[in-house]
Amino acid sequence: MEKNSVTLTLGQIAAGSVIGLVGGWICLLVFDYFIWQVLLGDSVRHGFWVGLFLLISLGISYGTMVIGASEGVRFVSRKFGVNIPLRPLCSGAFLGPPAVVGLLALLNVPWEIFGRPNLILALLLPVLKTLAYIVSLPMRGWVSLNLPVEIWYILSVPIGAILGYRLAAVENTEVSAEHG
Repeated sequence: MEKNSVTLTLGQIAAGSVIGLVGGWICLLVFDYFIWQVLLGDSVRHGFWVGLFLLISLGISYGTMVIGASEGVRFVSRKFGVNIPLRPLCSGAFLGPPAVVGLLALLNVPWEIFGRPNLILALLLPVLKTLAYIVSLPMRGWVSLNLPVEIWYILSVPIGAILGYRLAAVENTEVSAEHG
């Protein structure tokens, strides 16, 4: 891998993380302190309305983080002479944090819920346990060092964006090769 590619990727991760984090903080301040405390205050008490406003708040905050991180990745890319469309960036950035949730879920899978396995499960369960352990190994190391897991969430948005556009480029290449 050439030096420019490494610098580009690290710059994209740094810019995307910072811009996404700042966008998330701004949304937190707007929704938590202005809308929830000042405008709504104690006027909304019913579970449905609280849930609806919370869903709207989370959706806008998450969307702001995704678009902010994606624009940060695009900004750095343009400095290196690469123009990337926003759609694959946002698609990948949107899926970054759920991937972290999946890795965290693999840390404590309650394998006993399968009960007494039949023959197929008896053969598959050891393989699944081993795969889950290997895939979650970086997260296990991170958690065992008592490092904040939130860093994974912050980094997952721009990393997901980078993977989104790189995988979209591979997919476009495969599609054009099939039709050519």
